[in-house]
Amino acid sequence: MENFKLTIRTPEGNLFDKEVSSVSFSAEGGDAQIFAHHASISASILFSTIEVSVEGTEEKILVRNGLFLFNNKENTATLLAIYAEEKSKVSHQTVKEYLKFLEEQLKEGHELSEFQITHLEGEKLAIEQQIQAIS
Repeated sequence: MENFKLTIRTPEGNLFDKEVSSVSFSAEGGDAQIFAHHASISASILFSTIEVSVEGTEEKILVRNGLFLFNNKENTATLLAIYAEEKSKVSHQTVKEYLKFLEEQLKEGHELSEFQITHLEGEKLAIEQQIQAIS
């Protein structure tokens, strides 16, 4: 099976940069599975468990607020995300604490712009989905 290069990048740097045989994820438009030489595509991701096939093994990465891009001419994929972490390294306690923080910010809501409230509500939804994924 042919491979393609997948890079997952966050504001902190590259989390993943390897040759892969496939990548699967849930985007806002539906589920997708990408193989080498797929048609060029872009997709936005609120929250998804990214399943990556690397040399016959499966790696799972949790992603929030991302943009997936596949370039057919270069046979490369890039996922730009605000948050990405290997599923096996995610702390259930840390995620629950972040959810509590978001809920407190939304409840207090003072001096938040409409944009900030919308962002926090989206982040809260993604965190709730993440908790379900790691439970």
